[in-house]
Amino acid sequence: MRKVEHVIILAAGKSLQLDGICKVLIRHPVTGKTILDYFIDAFAGKKITVVVGFQAIQIMQAYPTLHFVYNPDWALTNNAMSLALALTDEPAYIVSGDIFLTSSLIERLEAIDGDVVLTSGREKRSLTAIHCVVNSEGCVMETYQGPLKSISHPESVGLFKISSPDVLREWRRKCLGHTNLFAGQLLPCALSDVKSVSLENDFYFEVNTPTDYMQLIQESRGL
Repeated sequence: MRKVEHVIILAAGKSLQLDGICKVLIRHPVTGKTILDYFIDAFAGKKITVVVGFQAIQIMQAYPTLHFVYNPDWALTNNAMSLALALTDEPAYIVSGDIFLTSSLIERLEAIDGDVVLTSGREKRSLTAIHCVVNSEGCVMETYQGPLKSISHPESVGLFKISSPDVLREWRRKCLGHTNLFAGQLLPCALSDVKSVSLENDFYFEVNTPTDYMQLIQESRGL
């Protein structure tokens, strides 16, 4: 097993539904910590690379000790381009920059050998959700976007742990060839046994809209 010591945070896009705020700078309503603060805590001891684009200077000024990759085409591409710019043969966690999470989840993923896709069986999904076809051994056979083909297909929720060199190289190649797509759509699952690991009771909250943040406020108050 190749140890995963690198974290790639995809944070280049403009938050059109969130009044233009950079998602990694969204603050938790109770702790006051940003999403990026939560990543730093959760992945303590690992090298963190943030792919920036929109409001890049604002992020880099706030966190000068992190590593950064700049996506100059952030307004014209999807996060596949951002991933392609940062991905190498080095094993890595890849995470969307709009998620509050904590170290307990990462500790659970650390204990699992091989390549991992974090998934959820939630029924309510956005139109841009990425779904996973999972075999009887719990491995992801393919991913797709669009209407859900089966209720048994969990959603990929934006966190990956990939150590297979073949998967890393092919994922980068596919992302470079399809920069307008989501990185999760392009994961080359056939090259490795990529395990679907279900999100359980770990704190994991994605913020894409003001309604999402309102829900976070309510949950934080215990409502």
